Amino acid sequence: MPLSLFQRLLLAGLLLLMVWALLGPAGLGEELLSLSLASLLPAPASPGPPLALPRLLIANEGACGGPGGPPFLLILVTSAPQNLNQRNAIRASWGGQREARGLRVQTLFLLGEPGGRHPGSRGDDLERESAAQGDIVQAAFRDSYRNLTLKTLSGLSWADKHCPMARYVLKTDDDVFVNVPELVSELVRRGGHGEQRERGTEPRRGAEAGDAGWKGGSPSPVRQPTPPLYLGRVHWRVYPIRTPGSKHQLSEEQWPASWGPFPPYASGTGYVLSASAVQLILKVASGAHFLPLEDVFVGISARRGGLTPTSCVKLAGATHYPLDRCCYGKFLLTSHKVDPWKMQEAWKLVGGSDGERTAPFCSWLQGVLGILRCRVIAWFHSFTA
Repeated sequence: MPLSLFQRLLLAGLLLLMVWALLGPAGLGEELLSLSLASLLPAPASPGPPLALPRLLIANEGACGGPGGPPFLLILVTSAPQNLNQRNAIRASWGGQREARGLRVQTLFLLGEPGGRHPGSRGDDLERESAAQGDIVQAAFRDSYRNLTLKTLSGLSWADKHCPMARYVLKTDDDVFVNVPELVSELVRRGGHGEQRERGTEPRRGAEAGDAGWKGGSPSPVRQPTPPLYLGRVHWRVYPIRTPGSKHQLSEEQWPASWGPFPPYASGTGYVLSASAVQLILKVASGAHFLPLEDVFVGISARRGGLTPTSCVKLAGATHYPLDRCCYGKFLLTSHKVDPWKMQEAWKLVGGSDGERTAPFCSWLQGVLGILRCRVIAWFHSFTA
């Protein structure tokens, strides 16, 4: 039976939508393109001098210790001193997860010093919060958006010194919902058999650098070195913004027009670095041209070290996805611009934890459509919001 004109148009529209999802911006085609970047890299730069970073006011050196072995995933959340509601919303939702897929997860908040203009954000308030929660790392610099590079580098340096046995580090923001179980599963899949950790009863011989710094209560797990990984929502051919007053503004002196676009970099809303990638970036960052745009600077430093970003369509980047149980519970690893009350609503929507989930996240059709359905929902939401 021949198709009607309406059916033909509908079929053509669906095919175009599928092509857009696969090959369009943030599509799966972008993931394939990112795999070719390594062949275009210049020779890695030599390690530079140690980074001159601000001293730590709240060091929290033992945050990765304790029973259960070192974290598989360390999550570093950049937060402002006055954003207590955001931090509490994360603690009461995905940040409260200490284990996913049988692997330990640790969440910490990175802060600078309060500027004094915000009520309830004094230094002694943060000290009391840190004493009560045990999840804050604070460095001695004025907390502002333009100091986000200092905050992030301070966090990566902390991870390298005080949590060197963590396999992966996720850097994210306090307005991002993180699907911790699915993110852990994604990293296990990408790490291959090396991520199927075995717990030994004796420390390894010839342990890799940093193992001696582990002061946890459990034996050091037997594991293979983690291959370098820089995973996120990759931005391509982005040029600096010159608009006066923009928080993203860069002057001609900071990034001359003759330099062209930035190298590919992962969105700062959520990117994953393996332990070896963290070490590589810290070794070469001092020789990179310093920029106040943290995600761009990390991308530049990674490139100097011979590491390219790998695109992952499940990491949402700056895209906000409206609440949807299937998308938040199964297909998305992060979602941006989630308010504190929405954070807890999303947590309840996906069942809070694996143990409380009694029904599948997605119907059969939703599962077949996968991330395509989530992206279409976000696209429609952007026009109606």
